[in-house]
Amino acid sequence: MLTAQIGRLLRHPAYRRESVVSSLLKRHLPGDAGYAWNGEAALRERLGRAGLDAASIDHLIRNTQAEIQRLRGPADA
Repeated sequence: MLTAQIGRLLRHPAYRRESVVSSLLKRHLPGDAGYAWNGEAALRERLGRAGLDAASIDHLIRNTQAEIQRLRGPADA
């Protein structure tokens, strides 16, 4: 689920790595991005090697979802 969410974030046209709020998320985001990004397998392997605990994974999931929501803009826009 985490890699799929990060993939959605990286493919979003408004995504800018430098605007990501969470330092933990930024640390684990790949450097490349764009509509055609297809690095889920490499990302999954990289996150597996990182040995993240459940709390860190939860943090990454929540913050990835928050970043996607932020890129969509306010709900009343």
